[in-house]
Amino acid sequence: MKNIVKLTDKTVLGIDGITYAKPRYTSRAVLRDPQGKFAVMIMKNVNFQLLPGGGIDPGEDSVSALRREILEETGCSCDHIKEIGIVEENRAHCNYTQVSYYYFVHTNGKIAEISLTENEKATKTEVHWKSFEDVYRLITEFIPKTEQQKFLRARDTAVLEEVKNSFSEYTTILHVMKKSTWEERKNKDFWGKRNIDTEGFIHCSQPEYFWRVAPNFDKITDELVILCIDENKLSSKVLYEDGDNCGRSYPHIYGTVNNSAVTAVLPFIRNENGWVKNKELENFEDK
Repeated sequence: MKNIVKLTDKTVLGIDGITYAKPRYTSRAVLRDPQGKFAVMIMKNVNFQLLPGGGIDPGEDSVSALRREILEETGCSCDHIKEIGIVEENRAHCNYTQVSYYYFVHTNGKIAEISLTENEKATKTEVHWKSFEDVYRLITEFIPKTEQQKFLRARDTAVLEEVKNSFSEYTTILHVMKKSTWEERKNKDFWGKRNIDTEGFIHCSQPEYFWRVAPNFDKITDELVILCIDENKLSSKVLYEDGDNCGRSYPHIYGTVNNSAVTAVLPFIRNENGWVKNKELENFEDK
């Protein structure tokens, strides 16, 4: 996993100092629900907010700890997990170090009751679901009152910046259409009204599931293209739904597509065995 940032007293508090204390290890998440909202833990008693997650217990790996912590704090399952990176904290002023593993997580929804720690109960911690922009604003614009809050804000801010700067890696969804149709639509600001009128939404797929849906286009003889759409740039709502009860949720766009959200147009390459995976999609693992 890549290193995002190393936080020290110098970078966060503006004072010198390094500690060699044994680190505490944690797993944390940028957690997205099927409605496109993101989880933020709000501690009402101390007027503070942070991303969900917590400590890795002895014998746990970081992903197992992530699943447990997210289940305890939000009641949600971790259904799609991607690495974001590592944040190291060296808090010399209190002789404390911490290493946090951050993941981008899609959840299909709540599967259990929330189970908070006594400290979380004491601070009246609640999970709230907001747009990415609102979570980003809540955390990055907050004015911390303590040294600990300064480190926590710096930690989550670095992660949210990492996600924001490379968000398409996590929110690329694919839509197939005839090349001739794309030629008609590519210079329009918005398109897809015809799809909305006939189906109610625009079908899409995550790149890792595309090999499963690609055979649906085998009987179409027209030349096809694959549109790569950055979900974070869409002006319309996206819901992840399992309409066929196949055990997997696929993204559906409920509204027209602003062309500014289309980041790439790839050829739909076929041979006698069907779709040939585009080199631009090779970094996505088939699932």
